[in-house]
Amino acid sequence: MKIQNNFINPAYLQIIIFLLLPTLALSQETNPSGSDFILLDGKMMHKAKDRFSLGSQKAVLAEVQALLKVADQKLEEGPFSVTHKKKLPPSGDIHDYTSMGPYWWPDPEKDDGLPYIRRDGEINPEYYDYKDKEELGELMDALAVLSKAYFFFENEMHAGHAIELIRAWFMDPATKMNPNLNYAQRIPGRTEGRGIGIIDTRSFAKLPDILHMLAGSSHWNADIEKAMKDWISRYLDWLINSEHGKDEAVHGNNHTTWYFAQTIPLALYVDQQERADSLAQEGLPLILDEMIEKDGSQLKELDRTRSWDYSAMNLLGMMNYAQAASHSGMDLWNYENSKGGSIRKALDFMVPFLKNEWPYHQIKAKQDGRLAEPLAIAARVYQYKQYKQLSEEIGGEGEDFLYWDLLRFRDMRD
Repeated sequence: MKIQNNFINPAYLQIIIFLLLPTLALSQETNPSGSDFILLDGKMMHKAKDRFSLGSQKAVLAEVQALLKVADQKLEEGPFSVTHKKKLPPSGDIHDYTSMGPYWWPDPEKDDGLPYIRRDGEINPEYYDYKDKEELGELMDALAVLSKAYFFFENEMHAGHAIELIRAWFMDPATKMNPNLNYAQRIPGRTEGRGIGIIDTRSFAKLPDILHMLAGSSHWNADIEKAMKDWISRYLDWLINSEHGKDEAVHGNNHTTWYFAQTIPLALYVDQQERADSLAQEGLPLILDEMIEKDGSQLKELDRTRSWDYSAMNLLGMMNYAQAASHSGMDLWNYENSKGGSIRKALDFMVPFLKNEWPYHQIKAKQDGRLAEPLAIAARVYQYKQYKQLSEEIGGEGEDFLYWDLLRFRDMRD
């Protein structure tokens, strides 16, 4: 059954109107008390839901309709599973997540092409023979939209479908993923799996907030929560204790950033606060101290053949890491390393190149929209109006729905 969006329920409008109130003060606290959210701003999420105020802001209707339209489309997607891939992993177990290194190609100098050689930024079509990464991306996109739609609008169809997708990927014996990435980003002739394959599941950083938003549904129960905590605990242990995980933690570029941006929220969800604290501290010298120069440039990302893409990707990862670390009492949003580099400087380094030529290597067309989400997050954190305006200007170029697109700032300094 598909929901018709020919009108807006007044309760929906009340929620959104509150989001747009000029007097709304955005929290700048680290680790807001009383919130079970990790990456999302918990206080704002609850205020937006609980404190309704009617108004005549009809201009927001299109944005509300857009959210509900996307959520309704997701009702027709899935289920997704690692068992849909065409090739078995080296283990022979279809439940083992498997992917191929995207930039590795057969060696034209060898009859069998082995071992494969690297062509940075160029994707080998063989990469698409493994469907796990593609299906995981579709799963997490669907869960992100459905969970937000349910949290704000409380339509059980959205929650019910999201939970069915969760069952299929994490719980159903016939279709679930084993909690490891032993065979992620394999390279024929070189390795059956690599630590850098952990980047494939960086979207799991959002999983705890997704599960929290769905927990109020009548489709949710204690058995589902226990099963998810068990799966995440096992996966977290693999991330921290496996050789692949240990390699990824110290890899040295966006892979290290997203390792910590992923592991800390997962540790918090399974009530491992001490582990989360340790991870937050461990990541600081590897990420913010090492990766950002005085002018805000990220040299290791600028060395890539898609330097705009990777600079934006790493910046978003650093923001997720900073927000996760706030639950350990660390204010990394305002942290400056010994070189003078900071998260805000990393953003400000990229902003002047929006709508302008990027002077670094970028073999694919530069998409300004990759900076839309970091700008929206920074507008909230730093209370800076211009960031939000820029985010809105380029947001249409991005692929993901951004909840913060529903916000407007009125009393922020220019």
